[in-house]
Amino acid sequence: MSSSRALILTESLELSIGVREVADPGVGEALVRIEWAGICGSDLHVLRTGDWVRVWPATPGHEFVGVVEQCPGAEFTIGTRVVVDSRVPCGACDGCARAANQCESIGWVGEVFPGGLQERALIPTDLLVEVPASLEPELAVLAEPLAVALHAVNKVPDLGAEVLILGYGPIGMLVHAEIALRRPEIRVTVVDPSPPRRGIAAAFGAVAVANYVDGDIAKADVVFDAAGYPNALRDSIEWVRNGGAIVIVALGHAAESILPAHVAEKGLRIHGANGFADELPVALTKLAASPERFRALITDAYPLADAPEVLRAMLHEPAAGKVVFRP
Repeated sequence: MSSSRALILTESLELSIGVREVADPGVGEALVRIEWAGICGSDLHVLRTGDWVRVWPATPGHEFVGVVEQCPGAEFTIGTRVVVDSRVPCGACDGCARAANQCESIGWVGEVFPGGLQERALIPTDLLVEVPASLEPELAVLAEPLAVALHAVNKVPDLGAEVLILGYGPIGMLVHAEIALRRPEIRVTVVDPSPPRRGIAAAFGAVAVANYVDGDIAKADVVFDAAGYPNALRDSIEWVRNGGAIVIVALGHAAESILPAHVAEKGLRIHGANGFADELPVALTKLAASPERFRALITDAYPLADAPEVLRAMLHEPAAGKVVFRP
């Protein structure tokens, strides 16, 4: 048993820095010293609501990179740098037989068991993926969200000529980065109310507007909802062309009223993109091959001690890009 300084979220949704007791690893487990951990929109939802958490007090964080310190089963050599596969499937349902992210009761690291916003974490070795030796740890932290973005883009093999991205948080940015890599000729429009985020989108070559109607732009062949705001699906249906596709990657939690007739009459394809399938190793390869393509997406880095204050602020005003912490 060892102690780990950690971000602690109580069932009453209070945040603080405390200490977790971390059990010694057994066969099939590794003790990982965390180097960097990222924050995403689903983490913020957990902080607001406590949804999905199965063990209290919680330590969030499903995007992290670290170094194996102990591994009794020798699945990894001591000193190996790894990222976490954030999916925790049940392994027994019909969905699991198809893919881990189709598990009917899927959980996620940081909710099922303590996550990466701590100094050390006990992780099943089958959830760890080795990082290429050439990839810096501060960029490897992007592997999990990049895998999510790759999975979303993979839903639509033919992206057409016009793509609309709703929301330019980290997932929206990574979706844009992947589209620009695959099809640089595609015109990408970004809708985001945040001036700093629109500035980043424009710097990466997108047409960036606060409101799609104000942009006076042709309807999109594909709409990626990376925002999940109330009525985002309704807006997506309005702003996509007939025969187009909508990919919902954001976890919107507001009920919407839409007319099924609009979906039928426009001949739309609507895809849900939950997590990722086999894209995590691909994401690591892409990060190692083109690090400068992704470096600017990390806009804020803090020590773990600052996490409660920073995260409380993010609940009211999201950061411009990816926020990471160094335990």
